[in-house]
Amino acid sequence: MYQVTFQPSGKTIDIDGETTLREAAHRAGVDVHDRCGGNGSCCNCVVTVLEGAPNICEKTIVEEAVFYMDKDDRLSCQCRIHGDVVLRVD
Repeated sequence: MYQVTFQPSGKTIDIDGETTLREAAHRAGVDVHDRCGGNGSCCNCVVTVLEGAPNICEKTIVEEAVFYMDKDDRLSCQCRIHGDVVLRVD
């Protein structure tokens, strides 16, 4: 089990490995503003990784194509978790 913490709410959830950040957010009751059902087409579910970046899979081709994301930003629907992380959801 891994721990995902969402800021600024401070909500924390324990999840199994290979869960996406989007799935973890939904289970925790955190809105990541996704509108496409998790397939990466809306690009609205951007979260910022504050801690634990090595505990998330590498960026996908879908994420690489989103020009407005900073280096610590990720699409929550594209990220699978491999360890504890702390995220900011705007």
